[in-house]
Amino acid sequence: MFIYDRKQEIYEIGGVKVGGQPGECATVLCGTIFYAKHYLVEDAEKGIFDKKAAEDVINKQDEFSDLTGNPCMMQIFSESPEAMEKEIAFCAEKSDSPFLIDSTVAEAKIAGLKYVDEVGLTERAVYNSINVSCSSEELEIIGESKLDAAILLAFNPKDATVAGKMDLLETGAGTFDKGLVQLARDLGITKQMCDPATLPIGAGVGSSVASGYVIKAKYGIAVGLGIHNAPSAWTWLKTFRKEHATKGPGGWEGLGADVFRICDIGSNIIPVIAGQDFVLYGPIENAPLVFPLVGMADMIVAEANASEHEIEVKEPHPYTKLSA
Repeated sequence: MFIYDRKQEIYEIGGVKVGGQPGECATVLCGTIFYAKHYLVEDAEKGIFDKKAAEDVINKQDEFSDLTGNPCMMQIFSESPEAMEKEIAFCAEKSDSPFLIDSTVAEAKIAGLKYVDEVGLTERAVYNSINVSCSSEELEIIGESKLDAAILLAFNPKDATVAGKMDLLETGAGTFDKGLVQLARDLGITKQMCDPATLPIGAGVGSSVASGYVIKAKYGIAVGLGIHNAPSAWTWLKTFRKEHATKGPGGWEGLGADVFRICDIGSNIIPVIAGQDFVLYGPIENAPLVFPLVGMADMIVAEANASEHEIEVKEPHPYTKLSA
């Protein structure tokens, strides 16, 4: 393995450590809840959902986090301002874990940000994300809030290469008058988690992974990916599943389904081996498969860097939790 010459920041968000040298802190795993067509959501706009099912998956993520030593966050993905407030309130009550405020609807994210400010949950919240699509109003509200943690989405629609992502972080790439890193600092975001933006296989995912090395080397901030989106958007894999599996009431079944699932779950170790700090691993119900897998990868990286670079692991960590 390797380490970075530059000092690597370690942030504490809601009691969870994220960042550092490869192998130093356990990979933080973020599972998504209330996403589009999630089986437990009954009315996405009104924020009505099966509370028992939601509590079960939240508890299961916490259980496997305790088991492996990988800290967790809840990626709360809401469809409306009304739903966002209800879903944050529920998740914050059921778990002490930090959470991501996430939505494709800016108004929903803004509502979530205002809500956590009002009820005193800001220290547990991470805004997902500051990106090229943010309006001046959204940025102003972020700056006025007590929020100090956010994901910076390094998606440059003009250039998907490592250079394009760095241009966005350094200069704003013509969208902002300053780089995304400095912009976030000016808004009071002192705990920066950079997502280089996962693109499909064959359309830029390699640069998404590779850029993590450059971002951590230059800025020392935490880096991570929603890498599962790459196999999920892989045309060949989707075709293979369709040709070698059948879709019934319970979902896909057969060889094609197994291959698809292996690629989906297995992809989550790629950021770990690439020296990154957190993974947005997709549906929260996948926690029982993802946590042991990533825990194993964390152990290998930690062992290598403890032996070769004298990196001391910080608790909790699979290196100490799962060692026989």
